[in-house]
Amino acid sequence: MKNTNVKTIAVFFMLAAASVVFCQESDAVNQDAAEKEKVVLTVDDAVAYALENNKSLKSAAIDLEMKKRANMYSWNTFLPSLGVSATASRTTENSTYDTIRSTIISEARLGALEKGGSFPSSKYDLAVSEAGFSDEEKLHWAVIAPNISAQWNFNLAMIESIRAAKASYEAGEISWEQTAKEMEINVKKMFYGLLLQEESLNIQRDKLNNAKARYEQASINYKNGLVPELSVLNSQVNYENQKPEVLSAEQSFKQQKDMFVFLLGLPFGTDIELKGTVDSKFVEVNADELVSKYLENNDEVRSLKKNIELLNISLNASRFSTFTPSLSVNYGFQPIVYAGGEWNSLGDATDKGSLSFTLVYSNLLDMLPFSANMQKMKDTKQQIAQAELGLEQLIQNTEIEVHTLVDNLYKCQANIEAMMRNVELARKAYNSTLRAYNNGTQELLEVRDSENSLNQARLGLMNEKFNYISALLDLESKLNLNLH
Repeated sequence: MKNTNVKTIAVFFMLAAASVVFCQESDAVNQDAAEKEKVVLTVDDAVAYALENNKSLKSAAIDLEMKKRANMYSWNTFLPSLGVSATASRTTENSTYDTIRSTIISEARLGALEKGGSFPSSKYDLAVSEAGFSDEEKLHWAVIAPNISAQWNFNLAMIESIRAAKASYEAGEISWEQTAKEMEINVKKMFYGLLLQEESLNIQRDKLNNAKARYEQASINYKNGLVPELSVLNSQVNYENQKPEVLSAEQSFKQQKDMFVFLLGLPFGTDIELKGTVDSKFVEVNADELVSKYLENNDEVRSLKKNIELLNISLNASRFSTFTPSLSVNYGFQPIVYAGGEWNSLGDATDKGSLSFTLVYSNLLDMLPFSANMQKMKDTKQQIAQAELGLEQLIQNTEIEVHTLVDNLYKCQANIEAMMRNVELARKAYNSTLRAYNNGTQELLEVRDSENSLNQARLGLMNEKFNYISALLDLESKLNLNLH
């Protein structure tokens, strides 16, 4: 019995050991898989992923492809309509038979009269039969093949339709470029925003580590009799209170990374690591010079101008279709290749084809000033006037926005330079206070105040750098150029 228990215990320990080894190997495999799945991204990499994988941008690309194809083949409006058919028809009465029968009977009657005899009706069918002609089924049929009909129409408005297709494609290009630029700006802003959030999280972690170090130092000082027990308790409470804040910040950062992964079009759960800093070189720009040189590059201005061009093309097309005639060219060819029980070649066909040219006004009443057509043309003119006013207002607003963004750039630059000095001063003050606290000559409250001042200065500097980058990106997007 004892041997059995010993064997059982031995087997149990062997299985436990194997289970531990298996779990360790599984953890190692999972860790390797996680490391393989991690994607390291620079800001340029993130933009490239978004432009390649984002669903909204792919949909916009499909719209552009359709407009491109419509422009490429817009000339097909000049193609004629062409129809080919074949017809086989059967008449209820054989008109061919009746005609020939009457001819044969007339000739027989005439011959009989010339001989001085008579030609009774009973001999009609006999005369036809002697002539070798009968009312057969094939004499009822006729075949027309090939039956060809072609028509070509032309109006000056057709030229405007080709211009409209080209302008629509160009407008689609502007729209796609605008969508891609907005995507790029959003990705860059979110990238730097995540870096800012990560830096804030690192500051909170540093703050937590500092709180832990102060708690441990306070415990040592208490054991050495340098500080009272209350100091230890206060430092411990401060350390414990910061743990939930760090956990909450880590969870929020993870959620923002998941949103960024979705924006890039990557699979959900992809682990990403951002490589970069919230920093940018200062640029020297002049608002008036930017407006004079690059205002026409603004995508909204370009898009509105193209819409005005499309409205003018539409108005010209309406004018041409209303006040100019349309030319219609028609051709028809209907050869009868089978009739009277015999097949004919196309050269012997009775129909040699026909060609006609026609000038036509589709509706003369459309020229009346109170007609629906003329009212529609007046509406188009007023839409053009509205769009031109909107263009003037857009140009003015864009000019104001450019000046505002340039002012923001210089304001952020001045704030960054001042905050960099402030961070250095705050760091020196914190280091000095921490040394005094470790020596027992400063209270914990002084250390916490000094640390908070340093963290606020660091976050303020990071936020101002992010504001500078955002203003620079907005300025580049507004004028469709690259400034850095």
